[in-house]
Amino acid sequence: MKNLFFTSFFLLSLMASGQTPDFSWLTGTWTGPGFGGTFEEVWSNPSEDGTMIGMFRHFGEDGTVSFYEFWVLDSTGMKLRHFNEDFTAWETKEEYVSFEKVEFAPGKVILKGLTYEQTAPDKMVISLKMTHEGVTRTEVFNMTRNQ
Repeated sequence: MKNLFFTSFFLLSLMASGQTPDFSWLTGTWTGPGFGGTFEEVWSNPSEDGTMIGMFRHFGEDGTVSFYEFWVLDSTGMKLRHFNEDFTAWETKEEYVSFEKVEFAPGKVILKGLTYEQTAPDKMVISLKMTHEGVTRTEVFNMTRNQ
């Protein structure tokens, strides 16, 4: 009984301590196919509080950029904004797209509608739920970290 109490207390203490999630495995430049072209994600090193910033750019079949995204990932989830190739914003100045935290685990970031999962040291799979004209589907992207 004493061990059960200690274990429960220890686990509750860890949860209450607000430990900083470790997103460092995302750091670097990742590329992969998607949306009829290629895309690239670049993730910063985490700050002291674990926050990361990043950017995405999509290249069409002809190699030109078709759109960008810039984001912040922290302990609450991800906030991002989209931009056209001419850098005009999709969202208004006050708006952004939000993916709320569901769960963080080693090598895995699960957000509402978006999941990043490390499958090997330089491989990850991104799953993105998208709804268009009332139809929801999940797009899966296989990414490789560039050295």
